[in-house]
Amino acid sequence: MKISVIVPVFNAELYVKDCILSILGQTYTEFELILVDDGSTDQSGKICDNFASKDARIKVISKKNKGALHARITGLEAAKGEYAAFVDADDWIESRFLERLISCMEETKADIVVSGCTSENEDFRTQELNQISAGIYENKKLANDFIPRMLHYQGFYQFGVFPYMCNKLFRRKILKRFCKNIDIRIYDGEDAAIVYPYLLFANKVVVIEECMYHYRLHRDSVSFQKGSGFYENVSRLYLHLNKMFRMSKYYEVMLPQLDQYMRRMVWLGTPEKIREKGQYCFPFGKVPQGANIVLYGAGGVGITYYQQIRKTEYCNIVLWVDKNYINLWNHGLAISAPEAIIGENYDFVVIANGREEIQEEMSAYLVNLGISGKRIILSQVENL
Repeated sequence: MKISVIVPVFNAELYVKDCILSILGQTYTEFELILVDDGSTDQSGKICDNFASKDARIKVISKKNKGALHARITGLEAAKGEYAAFVDADDWIESRFLERLISCMEETKADIVVSGCTSENEDFRTQELNQISAGIYENKKLANDFIPRMLHYQGFYQFGVFPYMCNKLFRRKILKRFCKNIDIRIYDGEDAAIVYPYLLFANKVVVIEECMYHYRLHRDSVSFQKGSGFYENVSRLYLHLNKMFRMSKYYEVMLPQLDQYMRRMVWLGTPEKIREKGQYCFPFGKVPQGANIVLYGAGGVGITYYQQIRKTEYCNIVLWVDKNYINLWNHGLAISAPEAIIGENYDFVVIANGREEIQEEMSAYLVNLGISGKRIILSQVENL
């Protein structure tokens, strides 16, 4: 068979039948269907087994629940096809989905084909196109027009290419390389952890505009669920992507995009009441993991940074300073005077303030204290 279609299944008894039927109804028929039952406690497993008993192309793998990422990797390990496609158990695909993707893949000899998708529920349906235009990207066009915009396109946050695994066709052997060392504890952003490194190292990428993958939105969907340890998850995702990007010659191009992506992750995971007040994201992309930092500023931005660092354990705060330290100390915050930085053992001073002109004043004050400008890190001034 040419394509291995992998479907992770967990408690999807309301939707998995429609999902499987949409795959079996493809105009392109040279595929195997691997259903990975990830420890379902409803009737999902029985539904999968029933289909497998009637169609030799279907294989069911039953396992303990370890999440969608682990289920996808399990399915990929069992796959035999030259190409790999993924469908979530609560979604469905139009009849020409596989035919369209594989025809593009084989005609262009691409490493990956990227399509749009359709998001829908009972009340609405909308087509979502990638911001990067349809076309064939390789050589200079890949380096100049695709990679610099694939993760962060523009504005507060727009994906150049959606991170979803399900609207793409991969070369299976290449994909396996990017699944080997991934942290399977990543539960939010797990698609991005695989897709963007894959794209970064691809020699040819094809983007098409068809939206034949239907992404069903409902309250039981993973997209509506945030597990515990959200900030720990963000930290794991950042460390993985940063490690993968460092292996590429495009690291300097990808780092600002990664920083923007982390802002989006933190923003989406922040409670709405906090977001309404304005929330800033610690500049993960500028501070090495595990660094010893001085946090300069104890207003809203500084407190937000402090909370994010404590939750992610991304770096170490050796000192927290603010010129208004006496008043802050009286209110229960253990803040020191900026002069306390002198003689302290640290790697960087992170300025926590949302106004650019005040950041410049704070930076100049630090330089006057004898602190090297190379060790001063400014905040991103825009709100999340």
